[in-house]
Amino acid sequence: MSTLVRAAGMRGLAAMLRERKIAIEPMLDQVGIPRAALTDEEQRISLPAYAALLEQGAQRTGQPDLGLRIADLQDISVLGPLAIAMQNASTMREAMLVGSRFLHAHSTGMRLTLIDGAPGPGQATLRLIVLTPNWLPRRQLTDLCAADLHHFVTFLAQTDIPTIQMTLPGVPQAPLERYVRTFGPTVRFQGTQIELAIPASFLKRSLSGAVEALHRLGVEYLRLAFEGRENSVGGRVEDILGHALSSTRGRRDIVAKLLGLTPRTMQRRLEAEGVSFSDILEQVRRRLARYWLTETDVPLAHVADILGLADQSVLSRSCLRWFGHSPRSIRLNGVTASAADPGAAPSRRARTPAGSER
Repeated sequence: MSTLVRAAGMRGLAAMLRERKIAIEPMLDQVGIPRAALTDEEQRISLPAYAALLEQGAQRTGQPDLGLRIADLQDISVLGPLAIAMQNASTMREAMLVGSRFLHAHSTGMRLTLIDGAPGPGQATLRLIVLTPNWLPRRQLTDLCAADLHHFVTFLAQTDIPTIQMTLPGVPQAPLERYVRTFGPTVRFQGTQIELAIPASFLKRSLSGAVEALHRLGVEYLRLAFEGRENSVGGRVEDILGHALSSTRGRRDIVAKLLGLTPRTMQRRLEAEGVSFSDILEQVRRRLARYWLTETDVPLAHVADILGLADQSVLSRSCLRWFGHSPRSIRLNGVTASAADPGAAPSRRARTPAGSER
């Protein structure tokens, strides 16, 4: 159930740690990332695990700007085949739209959206959403992703970005001057997502050296290899909810915004596909509840947060409705096939001792 990212996203981290006489392998073992990911950039690794690895790396090195440092060692090629399609787009707008359409090919836990007319007339905003649970420390991952976005846009344009404002979520750990050095003087810490606001005219900029044939081939490969459910609004809604319940809280207006649709348009398209938002939300929450309760020892309060529920009492009522048992009973005894999804096998794992407060 974890969101994934290509191991290419770790590029530069191992070398940086080794320069400081810190072995990365034990750290990988601790967070559950296979050591093979160090040599196979196409391997998919857990995005939350990578966030934990970066936080651990920042602590071990004493570098609160570790995410920004890693971004300085990366270039757009970390995106793999997506980079080819973006580099060979005719304009900056076309490159960003390709990135928005296919970023899931690099990570199922990231969403890029181009918003015209925001934050004001004649302006546009690139919004990058990183889907990890709210309770998970993610400062370094956020900084890395924001800096990568800024670097990639600068590389594609072959000029400095006329930034109106660069917004990062959360509280910075490194000195403000460090962020200014990366993003410029317009960097701010407010809101909930990474947002790069630019003049709309900047999107009309032609990309130097673009080859139309390579762009077509790149897009066709991405379409054949990674599209399918992505064309279905219901599939895209399920994907977003499955990876971002903690961030979206299951709100249809937020999910519609992530899709670049109005809530009414999203609902119409879902109805045309014979599904409803509320049904998808219920199914996703039930599936995730079963996983987090039977396959992990994450505290119940955190499980409620992951599912986008108000508190642990709502989780308890929901579990009684879905499975006929309390969360603690499910954690201790598992879920039978009849109470789980149709056709599912009983789920039992090594249990915590009776009386555990988890």
